[in-house]
Order: sequence, then C-alpha cells, then structure tokens
Amino acid sequence: MNPLADQPVVEHGVAATSPYPPVVIITGISGAGKTSALRVFEDLGYYCIDNLPPALIETLVSLYLGSVDSPAPIAVVCDSRSGELFRDFSQAVNTLREHGYPVTVVFIDASDETVLSRFREARRVHPLAVAGLSNQEAITREREMMQEVREMADLVIDTTGLSVDRLRDRLVRGVIGQDELSVTQLVLKSFGYKFGVPTDCDFVFDCRFLPNPFYEENLRHLPGHDPEVMEWLFAHDEAGHFLDQIKQMIEFAIPHFQRVRKVNLTVGLGCTGGQHRSVALVERLRELFEREGRRVLVVHRELERGRMGNG
Repeated sequence: MNPLADQPVVEHGVAATSPYPPVVIITGISGAGKTSALRVFEDLGYYCIDNLPPALIETLVSLYLGSVDSPAPIAVVCDSRSGELFRDFSQAVNTLREHGYPVTVVFIDASDETVLSRFREARRVHPLAVAGLSNQEAITREREMMQEVREMADLVIDTTGLSVDRLRDRLVRGVIGQDELSVTQLVLKSFGYKFGVPTDCDFVFDCRFLPNPFYEENLRHLPGHDPEVMEWLFAHDEAGHFLDQIKQMIEFAIPHFQRVRKVNLTVGLGCTGGQHRSVALVERLRELFEREGRRVLVVHRELERGRMGNG
C-alpha cells in the first residue's frame, strides 16, 4: 500500500519543477463518488474530462496543452467503464510521469453497503453488471480488478459517511496541498454601464466618478491597461484611494465567503464604456492580489467584445 494513501500530498514527483500543469487522475470504485470529486476540480478551475480510457490520457493532455496559451491544471476520471482498455492504467500513468508530467492518482472508495445503497437510490446498475451478474457480484469483481490501482494511488479517500463538503476539503488538502484560502479564485471583471451590469457579480463598484481618460486626446484610443492610461489615472489621488477601499472590502469578504464554500468571488468594476477606468483598476487590483499569491482571473468584457465607448 502506498504510504501516502489517505494522507496530504504536497509534492508529486516532478510537480515542483515541471513545465507542465498538474494532472490529476481520478479512479476508484463505481458509485464511490468519482463524479463528485471531478466536480470539485472543475469548480477549482481544472480542465476536466470524464470516462477517459487510460491510453488516451497523454494524447488528451498533449492536445490540450498545445491548443491554449495558459493551460489550467487537468483532472480526468479513468475507471472500469473502459473495460479491457483499463488494463493499460498503470502503464499510462508511468508513461506520463516518465515524460515529465506531474501526475497525482486519486482513488475514491466506499464500503460495499454504501455503494449498493447509492445504486439503489439512483435506480442504476453497476457498470460491470452483465446478464446474470448482481450489483454485489459486480462490486466484488471490480475490487479485484482495482486492487493494483488502489495500491499505486497517491491519495485514497473513503467516502463512506463523508459529506460532499468534507470530500472537497480532503481533495483540496490532499492534492493541492493548500487550505481553502489558497485555492479560492478571485474573478475581476471590467464592464461598461452603457452595455449593462453583469449579472454574475458578487460585488459591483462604480468607477464613473473618476477622471475620464476618454476626454484626453492622446489617451482616448488607448485601452485602460496601457501604461500611459494607468499612469494618468493613478496620478489622481481619488483613483488610488478608491482602489484601496475596494481591496479592503474584498479582503474582508473573502474569508467569510469561504466559510460557505464559495469557490469564485466575482467583483465587477464599471465605468461608462468599459474601456479605460474600470480596466485600469482591474489591472492594478490584479497586480496587488497576485503579488500576495491570490489566484486571479481577469475579464475585460467590453475589450473582449471589441466595443468602444466613452471611458
């Protein structure tokens, strides 16, 4: 049995030095909660795929990494639904690690009674059940099939009597090696009021009272993240004071939202056209929070839509 099973895993092979993002492979017993585990990683911003045959994992990872500029970590579910193809699991994992990918294998387990109960409640049959094979017999066969995989896992989680929140906590600590504060993502969104207020924001701050670069001939056609625009805007004391107040409010709110398991905190900053003031404030907030180690996603709604407006 892997000594790391059921224990926090902070470093995984070459994870600390690899140029590749982490790859989490979720496997385990059918009905134990693999789908719930995958949803946890999806909420954390991972690129997620369910029911992938082992031999295709490296192909998927390569295609994904080659198609995006800033790849997210990857999580895939690979289990007995692959049938005979699942025999390649150990080889697929070893190949990924040999090629430098930081791989973590998570095995999700549960007692036979728990798994049977879940199948009954969902009115489903076990994926390995064939004509004349009961759910209990299928579970027994799957456990035999999965024994070697369980022993090679970096983390084993038994979901018997485990709530979804507790499963999430175990995955965050065990796979990412951080606490809730470290993995909560801050989404900063600039927008223009003339195009409507975003409906997905937890906080909205109105920047329209700030001096407007739009009325400066040499700045009008530059985006808000241009150094000239930012230098001009933050030369006005009210911009810096407003930024400080926004940052303090966000810092106050984050730990309280985390207590209710909120994964993303979305903050909208709006000016008239969403081109200058809101963009500049979002970019400065990004710098400040990233310097503190916070995970930040930036969305400039009007810039991405190609819209132009007066500020």
